[in-house]
Amino acid sequence: MHRKWHIVVGLAAWLGLGAGGTQGPEVKHVMREKLVRAENILEAVVTSDWVSLETNARELERLTDDPRWTVLKYPEYARQTAGFVKAIQALHLAAAQRDLEKTPRAYVDVTLKCVECHRYLARERIAK
Repeated sequence: MHRKWHIVVGLAAWLGLGAGGTQGPEVKHVMREKLVRAENILEAVVTSDWVSLETNARELERLTDDPRWTVLKYPEYARQTAGFVKAIQALHLAAAQRDLEKTPRAYVDVTLKCVECHRYLARERIAK
């Protein structure tokens, strides 16, 4: 089980670093902060640390309002961000309910939203 989580985090880290290559240091910095929050959330999910989980989920959602996050002006990026925020909110709700079934699934959904967005951004760069 732990091995699967490490693979998910490793994939998210790889994608997080890869997407920031041509977007400037500010976007790269906010994506690095996103990754740190995601790693903290994973640890909180695995250990059922509900306070840390709620705090980091709230901070991860807060990042999406950061001007460094919103520097990309593609309509699809806005749609991707909205899906990401919705997934974070579902994670926060599962954490607030102390739901041991929904919380890990919600975390995986947050991770998948990251992967989908990073794939989209990679395709955009290739198309340009």
